Amino acid sequence: MAIKKIAFGNTLLPQEFTLGLEEPQTEIAVWLHGAGAPRDVTRRHSMVCASPLTICVGFDEGQRPNEKDLVRPSLLFCERAGQKRVLGEIGLKSQMIVTEAESEFILFEARNSKNYCLPRARLCAHYLLHAYRQWRRDNTKGIKMTFLERRAGMVIFICPHPIMLVSVGSRADGNIFPMNILGNLGNGYMGFALRGERLAGGLVERAGRIALSSLPVSQGALAYQLANNHTKKSIDWSQLPFATKMSPAFSIPVPEFAPRVMEVEIKSVRAIGSHRFFIARIIWEDKFFDGLEFCSIHGFYQSWRLGKLKGGDEELQTSLAGDAFNKRGRNRSLAVSHAPIEMVPLDDKLNR
Repeated sequence: MAIKKIAFGNTLLPQEFTLGLEEPQTEIAVWLHGAGAPRDVTRRHSMVCASPLTICVGFDEGQRPNEKDLVRPSLLFCERAGQKRVLGEIGLKSQMIVTEAESEFILFEARNSKNYCLPRARLCAHYLLHAYRQWRRDNTKGIKMTFLERRAGMVIFICPHPIMLVSVGSRADGNIFPMNILGNLGNGYMGFALRGERLAGGLVERAGRIALSSLPVSQGALAYQLANNHTKKSIDWSQLPFATKMSPAFSIPVPEFAPRVMEVEIKSVRAIGSHRFFIARIIWEDKFFDGLEFCSIHGFYQSWRLGKLKGGDEELQTSLAGDAFNKRGRNRSLAVSHAPIEMVPLDDKLNR
């Protein structure tokens, strides 16, 4: 225990750490460098897939940097307030250009990755522990990721990602499941990714339209309780432990408790590595309630956040208890209406 304390201190947190934040989040700014003048792409980027780890960055039509402008491009994940410190960096290499009405998108793969949330010695200890655990028991659910891809994935989730519920279809033939690989791409577009081999991706592609609902942090456990639905063609909506209402644009069932609902129309779908990547146009969006919304960050960033607070061990234990409470009820299937339902764990966030 003494050796573990020396090596890791108080930084042995879950890799995927859940919490509640205001939307849009105001903690992290993401900047694109090496593509002309630096650009704030905090709300213009989305992860595309885990393997190969790919990131999409959106530009207004005519504003996309050309190949000559791309001089070792990189994404910098920075503290928005305070000293505006750089907490992580991902070197990029351009792979594909996608064009939609009034917008253009570049898909980048990771070239290198740097993480500054922890001191170098602690970071190396974590990487060694992570490699050992992967050797003992692969927890990526069949996705083969390189060490670089794993490290870049850790940096991507320095920027808080909302965990949202995806509703597709109707009450007669529909589904609802969680997703946290998504992001705004600017100009009314958003991107999101679903595992290529699971039924959920095919359902969304065939439907061509979905509704996305945010979760108040008090309902965060529902994300875990609904994860098994990724592998189902449809569900019995009457068995859900919450009431639903119809979305205004597409008449898709959405939770009544949702603070924010967004309806999107799929514009393009691409099978890229481990995931299907969707680019969608936002048709309708509204916010019904204020308050903290459920989201996920990487445990390294949570350690950095806690290091700025004065609560010490008490603050750490409180945050760990909150994360554990959000993840209660995992690995149990839905049995009856209004009973605690199940969910595949989101411990490896790259599975979503």
